[in-house]
Amino acid sequence: MSASELEMSSVRYPYRGRIFHVEKKTAGVWVVLDESHAELGTLIRVAVEGEEHEPVFGAVPPGYTETLHEGSDWKMLVASLINESLDAETAATGNQGEA
Repeated sequence: MSASELEMSSVRYPYRGRIFHVEKKTAGVWVVLDESHAELGTLIRVAVEGEEHEPVFGAVPPGYTETLHEGSDWKMLVASLINESLDAETAATGNQGEA
């Protein structure tokens, strides 16, 4: 998936056996949603063009006001938001999955 795909209103993002969505809110701002449409964080465009001539994005987890991670690979940033959410969910429930 390229950065241009983010310009669509919604992008399906299969990850860790589940389907997530990256939905465009406004120009340069996307929200990452789980299957129930709960917000897992925000992806923002930090710069139109970075060192590698690619857009630079930032991941903003819920409760944060600034980016926690930045880079040109938006898929990795979305994965980081999902991982943080799923890891927090696992810690809260104590559910480590099936053995």
